[in-house]
Amino acid sequence: MEPRLSKRSAALAAGALVLLCALFVLGRPGSTADHDHYRTQLRQLRVATSELEQDVLRQRVGMAQLHGASDRDFEALAARAHQLRSAPGFLPAEGMRSLNASLDTYLRVLEGSRVLLATAREKDQQLAVLREAFPGVVAATAAALPQGAPRAHVEAMDVDVLLASRAPGEASGVRVEASLARLARAREKQPLAAPALAALDALEVRTRELMALQRATDASFQALLDHGATGEAERLITTYLQLQEQSQSRAERTRIVLFGVCLLLVGYVLIVLVRLARASAALGELNRGLEVRVAERTQALSAASAEARASDARKAAILEASPDGIVVLDESGRVAEFNPSAATHFRLPSARAVGADFMSLALPATLPASQREAVHAALLQDGGASRLESPCLRADGDVFPAELTFARVHADGPPRTTVFVRDLTERKAVERMKNEFVSTVSHELRTPLTSIRGSLGLLENGIVGELPSQALDMVRIARTNTERLIRLINDILDLEKMESGMLELKLQPQTAQELVEATLAGVQGMAETAHVTLRSDVEGGPQVKGDRDRLIQVLTNLVSNAIKFSPQGASVVVAAGFTVDGQVRFSVTDQGSGIPEDNLPRLFGRFQQLDASDTRSKGGTGLGLAISQAIVEQHGGRIEVSSPPGQGATFHFTLEALRAPSVAPLPRDESRHNVLIVTADTELSALLRGLLSHEGYRVVRSATLAEAVQAVEHALPDALLVDARMPDGAVLDWVRRLREQPRTRDLPVLALSGRSQPGANDAGTALLVDWLPTPVDETRLLKTLRYAMRQPGQARVLVVDDDATTRRVLCAQFERLGALCIEAADGESAVALARDTPPDLIVLDVGLPRLDGFEVVDILRQGKGRATPLIVFTGRELSRTDQRQLTLGITRHLTKARASEEELVASVRELLNGLLARRDVAAEPRKAMP
Repeated sequence: MEPRLSKRSAALAAGALVLLCALFVLGRPGSTADHDHYRTQLRQLRVATSELEQDVLRQRVGMAQLHGASDRDFEALAARAHQLRSAPGFLPAEGMRSLNASLDTYLRVLEGSRVLLATAREKDQQLAVLREAFPGVVAATAAALPQGAPRAHVEAMDVDVLLASRAPGEASGVRVEASLARLARAREKQPLAAPALAALDALEVRTRELMALQRATDASFQALLDHGATGEAERLITTYLQLQEQSQSRAERTRIVLFGVCLLLVGYVLIVLVRLARASAALGELNRGLEVRVAERTQALSAASAEARASDARKAAILEASPDGIVVLDESGRVAEFNPSAATHFRLPSARAVGADFMSLALPATLPASQREAVHAALLQDGGASRLESPCLRADGDVFPAELTFARVHADGPPRTTVFVRDLTERKAVERMKNEFVSTVSHELRTPLTSIRGSLGLLENGIVGELPSQALDMVRIARTNTERLIRLINDILDLEKMESGMLELKLQPQTAQELVEATLAGVQGMAETAHVTLRSDVEGGPQVKGDRDRLIQVLTNLVSNAIKFSPQGASVVVAAGFTVDGQVRFSVTDQGSGIPEDNLPRLFGRFQQLDASDTRSKGGTGLGLAISQAIVEQHGGRIEVSSPPGQGATFHFTLEALRAPSVAPLPRDESRHNVLIVTADTELSALLRGLLSHEGYRVVRSATLAEAVQAVEHALPDALLVDARMPDGAVLDWVRRLREQPRTRDLPVLALSGRSQPGANDAGTALLVDWLPTPVDETRLLKTLRYAMRQPGQARVLVVDDDATTRRVLCAQFERLGALCIEAADGESAVALARDTPPDLIVLDVGLPRLDGFEVVDILRQGKGRATPLIVFTGRELSRTDQRQLTLGITRHLTKARASEEELVASVRELLNGLLARRDVAAEPRKAMP
């Protein structure tokens, strides 16, 4: 790599030179003038302090002072000390603090010396006063004493005290104490008068006071000499000299370090200069190489620019030719780009679209708020594309279905959102045509096939008399092939619904035991014909959540296949139980020849028949397993098969086990039948109210007979339910009075009692509909109440279908059960007949002229017919919403050609609930619409 001199290296070299100059300046030795001047001041302070203390000593010994020791002299020394606080600048901060501390100590000692000197002088004056007065005291004491030893000692004491005051010291004090001792001994030896003793005591006190003052004065002067300021001045000089030596030592070390740094900087500068020379030498070569690279890069950029222009042109062509509208939005949701397809879809020029708000431009004002919020949420979504369908508005006011795909793009600049608009008008038209075709197949094929199957069934069952055996065989063959054709149509329609996602599952809690039993009951006849034994093996009582009819359809397909391919005398096992991970596993095992391994991959394909010759003999369309697989997948599972060679086959699937409690059914619509409950028992009233309200009755309660009488007089109920044990009166007497009145003579009355009442047996038939013991049997109560409010006569069934053949077949089947059939060919006739003669059951088709099935049910809900049992028998596939709308009382939804004749008859028997056995009058002729 060629040597280069960077800007940073050049800057560092220049900085090194500047720093080198600064180091030369800083490394010079400092001036000694400040040091010499400060040291001289310190020495002068020490000399002045020593001279002051010498003058104090001269004054003490009585010599003449040379310089003076007054307060002014002390103040002059303090002023000099304060001037010394301005120390030389070479001292560091720590040294300045140490030197100032020494100065503070010197000033404190100097002030102490001044105070001691003032105290000593004051005591010295007091001593002089006492000394002058002492000879007079001695003379007065001597005059008071008689001649003798005491007087001689007193006179001698005057001399001792005067000598002690003139020559202070310990020896003088001892001498005075010895004199006082001799005087005391002389007092003891020579008796003295009281005045003489008092004079001696006063002399002794005065002597001791003088000596004490003498000692205090000596101590003050001694302290002044021992702790003088001269020593502090010496220490101050010593401290300064030490600090000055330390500062010089540090400066010397600093100069050595700076010298080393200078050497390093000089070396660095030399290195930079060498690199600079090398860089200068290589600069020419680099310039030549740079010119070559610039030329090459220019050619590459020209080629890239041409490629970018070509790419932009291709993208623009794709954008222009895209069949989908492409709209680019800025961060505020306004249109930034609008391709030609978008202009075609919205019938709006691009120039007018750019800058407009997309929500206002694309969405119609009538769009529901929920869909508008969904579009707005998709616009704001970040991270992945989102797709939804929504009506869009054209510029001319038309609305078209569209599929909108939103993708948020992050590139240079603020993020933008790209909206792909696909016109679904043609697709919706195709789907509509397909739905119309499916509806046509459902209605136009299922309805006549249902009539054909029903008619053939009636012929086979001898409704027109006994048929010859050959004719009976032909009828049986025709019915069998009709059912096969119906199954094929049902399978094709099921596949279409699954592909389009329109197959709705009625998910409800189901027990595996009930599903298996219902499946086996449905294929029992087929198994008996094939001489195959069916066996159930359900362990643990598992439950699943699923569509009962669809799961039974799956199991029926699997079991019927197992029966078909099992030899006579074999058995088919339908098992259900929990797996290790807590799921529910259903399996169907046969004892057939098994399935070849190479055929397993296409087993669940449409119209797949693994062995055409065998399958044709067994029958089937090849759609059963495909439909079963789709149903199980919609339940969250998948059918799998295991088939060891020659050991039969096992088809099994797994569903999630149901652990939560089952969901309570939705409450039914309130009925307009009014039931008055007369009871004082609150719990019984709550029980009956809940039971009857659930069945669609409007319930009113009276807690006393008096309230019941007023309620009946105010508004006549449809039925009366009374408790025979009312505390405020006899119930049967009141009921008897009701029977005597024309207005309430036919009012149905049901009595509740835990035991028989007096006269109940006689009145039971004449006054009451029935006696109901308590606790109440709910089934018997509802059955009796229904019988009580219906019009007398045979069980009446209103058959509503626009196909006359279907009506005749259905009526023939119902009349064989003992029911009276009333026919209606359109919705208006059905409503009129239901209001004129309320039926016990309505069998209703949905596709009706004038009023369709939905409108008929809506009208009947407005009156007392809302509790009427209903069987919706139609060739149309009903969604869950359709089934909720097509509901009156107890309702069953059956699909033509899918529901068997036995299932229809069983539903009729169930919903008529015993009315088929109550023939109050002879069978009336069939009523029909005029």
